[in-house]
Amino acid sequence: MSDYTLPKPLEYNYCPTCGTTLIQHHDGQDERPHCTICLRYFYFNPIPAACCFVVKPDGSMLFARRAVQPCLGMWTLPGGFVELGETTEEAALRELQEETNLRAERATLVGVSTKQSPRSGSVLVLGYHIEDWRGEDEMRPDTDASELRFFAPHERPELPFSTHQELLELFDRVHGLG
Repeated sequence: MSDYTLPKPLEYNYCPTCGTTLIQHHDGQDERPHCTICLRYFYFNPIPAACCFVVKPDGSMLFARRAVQPCLGMWTLPGGFVELGETTEEAALRELQEETNLRAERATLVGVSTKQSPRSGSVLVLGYHIEDWRGEDEMRPDTDASELRFFAPHERPELPFSTHQELLELFDRVHGLG
């Protein structure tokens, strides 16, 4: 059990589509906020995010030093939250380019980790292996990253996010690294 209190879920009072006051209504399983005009229920779902595993042929892996809170100054895997209208794979590729200027066309799912966050509540992180990436000569930190570096397996930094730790362990088992 963690030693922090989870944030209270965002309370829906009005429909974000039509502005109608929501009522509590049974959805067949539980009482949920409901819009009687749009006929839509509002759920307290985990926040989706994606992270990237970028590995050189020698086994060294890319990490980004965080330029923002939480965990300012610590090393993490490149990644971030999924935006509306994009797939989790698209989010991984977008975040990779935004944070590192590396480009890729395809990402392969490594696994999924869900943990509680004191800041965001439940976060669902999908880890992607970026196999055909390019642009190392133009690589530069941007947006959420202040520094980028490839670390050999025995030099990897400690990761502050338990979801990243879990996905890295899975990646290492599958790919024989670590």
